[in-house]
Amino acid sequence: MIFSHFKGNFRRMLLTSAATFALLVVPVMAQTTPKVYPVKTVTSPVGNKVADFTWMEGDKQVSLSEIGKNKVVFLNFWATWCAPCRKEIPDIIELSKEFPNTEFVVIGVSMDRDQDAINTVSKFVRVKNLPYTVVVGNEALAEAYGGITAIPSTFILTSDGTVSEKISGMKSKAEFITAIQKAMKLNQSQNK
Repeated sequence: MIFSHFKGNFRRMLLTSAATFALLVVPVMAQTTPKVYPVKTVTSPVGNKVADFTWMEGDKQVSLSEIGKNKVVFLNFWATWCAPCRKEIPDIIELSKEFPNTEFVVIGVSMDRDQDAINTVSKFVRVKNLPYTVVVGNEALAEAYGGITAIPSTFILTSDGTVSEKISGMKSKAEFITAIQKAMKLNQSQNK
């Protein structure tokens, strides 16, 4: 009789432990791999359009111009060691979720330069749960964007690849929203 009491409690404890594990640990393990890619190629700016660049997602080459086609692009240059960059990331995450992905896309460009920058940035992206694509930039990309001398630096691009606004330094979410809405209005007027 005493053993049947322990047997029932043990069974409940085992089931509770398994349920807790399933609810807490499995979702963390099931998270997708962070989307962090090294820049592969950089082309020079043409006319009033920004420089295009590519990266590889598996065996598929992807470009900024392809991702930004018919969208406003929020191109944010940052680094894991930059305190103002880290401070504005929660706002950028919110922006990436608030605007429709049919009209808006966020691309982060990490300017980390340590020996294993891909791993450093991937860990950061995983911990902070960044939902947008992050590429690890290089000197050619920084130069193609006018020489990135301060981070964070953000370029708000219209759907035709021109700069609607360049934002140097950390800004508030409200300031970002104003800049994004301005670019969206430009897109609407260009598409008429």
